[in-house]
Amino acid sequence: MKSNKPIPTFDIYKTLDKHVPFSFVKLEEGYSPYDASAAHRHNYFEILFFNGSGGFHEIDFTIYPIEKNALHFISPEQVHLLRRKKSVTGFVVSFNLEFCIGQSAGLEFINSFPFFNQIDSVPIVRLQDPEQLRQVSDLFVKISQEFNNDAEDKATALFSYLSILLIQAKRNFKHINTEGKLISAPSELTRKFKSLAEQNFRSIKTVHEYADLLNISAGHLNDTVKKESGKTASELIHQLVLLEAKRLLYHSPKSVKEIAFELNYENTSHFNKFFKTHTQQTPLQFRELIREKYH
Repeated sequence: MKSNKPIPTFDIYKTLDKHVPFSFVKLEEGYSPYDASAAHRHNYFEILFFNGSGGFHEIDFTIYPIEKNALHFISPEQVHLLRRKKSVTGFVVSFNLEFCIGQSAGLEFINSFPFFNQIDSVPIVRLQDPEQLRQVSDLFVKISQEFNNDAEDKATALFSYLSILLIQAKRNFKHINTEGKLISAPSELTRKFKSLAEQNFRSIKTVHEYADLLNISAGHLNDTVKKESGKTASELIHQLVLLEAKRLLYHSPKSVKEIAFELNYENTSHFNKFFKTHTQQTPLQFRELIREKYH
């Protein structure tokens, strides 16, 4: 049975001991500050590149096999663990939003990439074309060289290479949802809705409220989101609530009542009913089974 210790959350400054919120390391050397094979999360973004196959990477309760020439993207607060074969090498790039803001970019920049801060698509890019693989590999070399020197305008150069890396990844990204179905690239409206929902799902749970914030009708919002993601706006809100509920049930020592309150359910029975409707399990049943599975 899992202990009642909360899941650790790592900080880019304290954990990686960096004065600049950007890091580049070899995969096989990248997790010496903590055990990446145990569930954890951090307050920064990560890009992992694998040079080989073997093992798995679990991100928010979904297991992805580690495949050669694949990029995996981790967003802040996502719970993940990495269990790779020792023969698998690669690179890890870490950076936070502050780094982007420092280079005159920010949340809109990050939200333009479909593999960050998304709940309905697979955060993986597989580089199957040799030329695409060469371009991305060259970028990692340039990032490594720039990171390991103290030349003038280092942060600006690193951000430039990071931007090109993300653009290359975006061009190769396939919009596949967690059920394996191809979905449309999100419009500006859908991106704004998802960003709002990510920030406010604990307190705002109705489509009408989000539609009011976006100055459109609830019907138009639902139709647009459904067309592009295969799920209604309401279903995506529920998905965010459920994901955070599962994270807290698995990784925190809080009671079901405390978790219900944190997710803005004043009545625990309403939270229990919501959770069981969507998972066919009570919160306590889920907690017991998931902890048994991983421990």
